[in-house]
Amino acid sequence: MLEQTVLVCKPVGSLGYVVPGSLPGECSQCGKPVWIAPSSWFLLHDNPETIILCRTCGFANMAKDKGEIQELTPAQVEEIQEYLKSR
Repeated sequence: MLEQTVLVCKPVGSLGYVVPGSLPGECSQCGKPVWIAPSSWFLLHDNPETIILCRTCGFANMAKDKGEIQELTPAQVEEIQEYLKSR
């Protein structure tokens, strides 16, 4: 069975930090709008078969199928570090 690549994203309208430069996308399962950070747009470009899920759908799917969680990319780490510096 082939593994699917899934990107779990922050829902638009949820409280909290949004990475500058984030663009709206859509959850592939429920259709709700999500924020996709710039680093994740590169992942989507290089892996167009990636499934985009909101946190609610993503976490529900993880409860059913543990899958494998990938390490953060250097660009994602940089976005987190920029956020921590801004606090």
